[in-house]
Amino acid sequence: MPQEWAGESGRDRAVERYVQELLVRRPGSRPELPATLLLGPRGSGKTTVLRHLADWARRVPVARLDLAALGQEGRKPIDVLAALVFQLNEKKRDFARLSFPAFGLLTIAVAARMDAADRDAAVRQMEEALVGPPGSRSEVINQLATYAATVLGAPTAVTAALPLLPEWRRHWVRLRVRWQLARIRRRSRGGGSVDGFLVDLNQRYGDREAAERQRAEAVLFDAFLDDLRRAYGSRGGDKRRTTQCLVLLDNVDSPLGNDFLKALLDARRKAGATDPLLVLATAGSYPAALEGFAFGGPRRPGVLPGRWPAQEERFVPEQVVKGLVVGRLRDLVRHEVEQQAEEALRSAGRRVPVPAADNGVQWLGWVVHEITRGHPAGTAQLLAALLECPADVGWEARLRQVLQPSSELVDALLERLLPIDASGELMQALARGAAAVDLAQAQAGRVLWDESSTRVQEEFNDFCTDVLRTMHLDSGDEESDGRTETPHPLLRLLLLRRLAAVPEPDAAAGGAAGARGRRAVHAALRDRAAAVGEEATAAYHALAGGDLAVAAAYLDDAFGRVEPEEWCAALCRLRRAPLAEAGPALDQPLWERYERLVEHLGEGAVEQRLRTITRLLAAVWIGPEPPDDPRTDRVGDPYRDPLGDPGAELYGEIQARFHTLAVHADSVPWTSALLRKAKQYGKEPWL
Repeated sequence: MPQEWAGESGRDRAVERYVQELLVRRPGSRPELPATLLLGPRGSGKTTVLRHLADWARRVPVARLDLAALGQEGRKPIDVLAALVFQLNEKKRDFARLSFPAFGLLTIAVAARMDAADRDAAVRQMEEALVGPPGSRSEVINQLATYAATVLGAPTAVTAALPLLPEWRRHWVRLRVRWQLARIRRRSRGGGSVDGFLVDLNQRYGDREAAERQRAEAVLFDAFLDDLRRAYGSRGGDKRRTTQCLVLLDNVDSPLGNDFLKALLDARRKAGATDPLLVLATAGSYPAALEGFAFGGPRRPGVLPGRWPAQEERFVPEQVVKGLVVGRLRDLVRHEVEQQAEEALRSAGRRVPVPAADNGVQWLGWVVHEITRGHPAGTAQLLAALLECPADVGWEARLRQVLQPSSELVDALLERLLPIDASGELMQALARGAAAVDLAQAQAGRVLWDESSTRVQEEFNDFCTDVLRTMHLDSGDEESDGRTETPHPLLRLLLLRRLAAVPEPDAAAGGAAGARGRRAVHAALRDRAAAVGEEATAAYHALAGGDLAVAAAYLDDAFGRVEPEEWCAALCRLRRAPLAEAGPALDQPLWERYERLVEHLGEGAVEQRLRTITRLLAAVWIGPEPPDDPRTDRVGDPYRDPLGDPGAELYGEIQARFHTLAVHADSVPWTSALLRKAKQYGKEPWL
């Protein structure tokens, strides 16, 4: 099992600090605690963060629920609320136990009264009491307590809910009733379970009683919040309770999560008063409950709310509407991946050869971050797979081995990153679409859709427009120059691996059948780009298909005709074309692969500048990305694959070719720009 490193990254600690600042409470304070929605795609570590926070806050009232799992069990919002209350009601060593008299007595009445009319009457009584004067609430509490104390047989629903009530010595109902409830509690210890309570409660409402269930749910949410406000509002409670109540909700974008989130936000807004409930919810997509006008309207397309300020470790969510803030869970940055790499190298032990690089920790952290771009699940599973290789295998060989197109890791990560309900046809379409320079080209390229059904095209379009399934870049993001969106770099790399595993059909097959393999897909996209006059894109796909000469000729034609920064940006775009060689070909000696790429230069007369540009393009294509130069590298394509040359052995060759071009440029701006690019390759990229 891959290690999760929960709570150890700067990202997780930033979320923890954000929660801590809101969780700590001063006596007499009544802060307004907004519900916080934490957005992140699959594998981004949402569940891991919640698990860490639940353990970190275990000494205070805390509840953690997975609403997707509860929904699969057929639970309803009324069951989720009950499970939440039971967790907040647990005894804490350093915290006065919370009680829920209004909620507990109403659930007992609802669960124990078999007659629908009686249940509805109890709900309406409590509904009126919660908005009426304090005396009316006390009267209803006494009536429900009297009923609970006289229920014959003490069914599961009653015995399980009794701990939610205050101690019998407290003056909250009549003395005789308190004694009766205390006697039932003593006799039934261990006789009622929370699971049994939820089953009993859920069975009281059938499908035909949906309206009654919704009314009961609304009143129970009101009673729950009213109990919390009273527990913290009393003189003793205000003094003793030094923290708020922490509620951690996972997968609120599930059908049950949407219903529960809407009910909770409705209840808080309806109350018009602050409560001590600190809610942190996570979602892998924008919850449907927030699309309604009451919650601020639909989200802006292609925009993720909330940002991580540059050079700061702060989680700063963005207010969507009053009472709700939304933020995103960023990927891990390089130094966080290096921390995990250091631990992986330590756990590998002395039996495993150390990396060949001078600083093995920095090198492994860099290469893993280049491959995964800090995707938490991808980083954890890649490091775990590397440790499972035989002890005598070097680290570079391990990386290539575990990322073979048909490897178990590629399949496992694709399953982790793609939508749960992704069909096999969608998987094939996404693999072909990964060959495009961005999702816009993938959607427009007819070659990708010749044999696909309308349903698959709709699935693909849904994927492209889902801000959390893709890497929607905008001008405010550091990695973008305003170009259209691309898939997450790790997902794109994996999809390209999957595409590389597709056998290239015989050319005689023709048509769409010939467009299934990697080379044919790139050839078709190249033809389409050339037909519409997109020379740069045509050169990109030519190089990805293995035609180095065409891509080099494009650069040679542009040399001196465009501005030097524009030419360097074009070179940067081309070097990010997916490597044509994958699998066993990468096991061949590096310089042998490089010379094989440029061997055609020895045939006939080749102009010196074109020869230099061809060698330069071949070297930067195989070699890893250098340190970023924002003047030329902001090309909107985050794709990176360092496995062609993980040791950066070609950096010397790249520098030499840049210097040769600079000497013969015969232009101050060109010479300066080329020398700056050469300097980027002056040291190893992991240092």
